Amino acid sequence: MLVYGYDLETTGFSPFEDEIISIQYSHDDGTVSFYPSWEYESERELLVDFLDDWARIKRKRIGADGALFVGFNILGFDAPFLFLKCITTDGVLEDLGWSYEDCWNQIYRWPSYLDLAHLLGADFIGMEAVRGELVGTQGDFAGSDMPGYYENGEHEIIEEYVRDELAAMAAIYEELRDSAFFEELMRIRRQVGLERELT
Repeated sequence: MLVYGYDLETTGFSPFEDEIISIQYSHDDGTVSFYPSWEYESERELLVDFLDDWARIKRKRIGADGALFVGFNILGFDAPFLFLKCITTDGVLEDLGWSYEDCWNQIYRWPSYLDLAHLLGADFIGMEAVRGELVGTQGDFAGSDMPGYYENGEHEIIEEYVRDELAAMAAIYEELRDSAFFEELMRIRRQVGLERELT
């Protein structure tokens, strides 16, 4: 099973100062799970609701059938931002019944991530540029504009943007999966004893 995301929209890059605008992910059937901050009384409630749901997705371990989480810079931004929010927002761990180690395991240790930015060596360019090159499409809005839309209460634009971004992430992965590069990567993985497919 493939899960695209999770993906965070935030008001900035600091988990210590900035807020989460929304959290979202989609399944390979296109179903989107969307957690917009404006539907919650507090960031604590948003985090608890998302993490409680997300932790129920079966993890892909060696010899087990579970989700492969495909993201773009998920390990460079989304996961560390989420982890730090989880451990620094009062009441989140208590509401979930988690220790610090549980939080670490749920966000970092147990999920199997495939970070497209790392795979492509695209750590310093945005997903929009990769999307344009590999898929040949562009979205109507930019991620950098989301804080402004959030501040102005233009929630429908944010939702449209995140749904399009998740669909684009899936399209990028499908394009890569059908490439000779990916086929060679899978051959090398099997050669060194990694039998689990990245699908």
